[in-house]
Amino acid sequence: MTEYNVHDHRIIATHRIISRDLNDHDTLFGGRLLEIADAEPAVLVSRLALRSLATASFDDVQFRHPFTLLDSLTLTATLTGLGNRSAEVFVKVIGQNLRSGERFLGYTSFNTYVVTDKDFTFPDFTLIGETEEEKYLISTYEERQAKRKAARKEQRDNFLPHITLNS
Repeated sequence: MTEYNVHDHRIIATHRIISRDLNDHDTLFGGRLLEIADAEPAVLVSRLALRSLATASFDDVQFRHPFTLLDSLTLTATLTGLGNRSAEVFVKVIGQNLRSGERFLGYTSFNTYVVTDKDFTFPDFTLIGETEEEKYLISTYEERQAKRKAARKEQRDNFLPHITLNS
């Protein structure tokens, strides 16, 4: 089994908040943050799979603190688990006020991406973390995966049968 150091392969991207990113509350539009929080982490999985992929889910999405025009945001995406064709990535967005220097946790989520090639399987990697955060996130992957599977079954069995295609 090959070791894969997640710290060495994380994605870090910094963005300056600009006026077109703002909503009518003069804070970062949530949809814009979700766009960033989807596109950047997908690069991490694309580099690993070297195949096309699709976003399967965003779990535990937390908008923790608003971003304003005076802020920058730094997204860190860390691989936290691998299935056969799926990969879970932890997304953390740290804000920083560009006048005071104050930093804050603005957003977190767990994104799951699926390789669209049905014949593909991720190599048998052992994920290795360097920081306590990375080690914790890797060690709790199977719990989150089990919750997602149970939630999908609940949706399929109890929720979706009651949803119509009518507007």
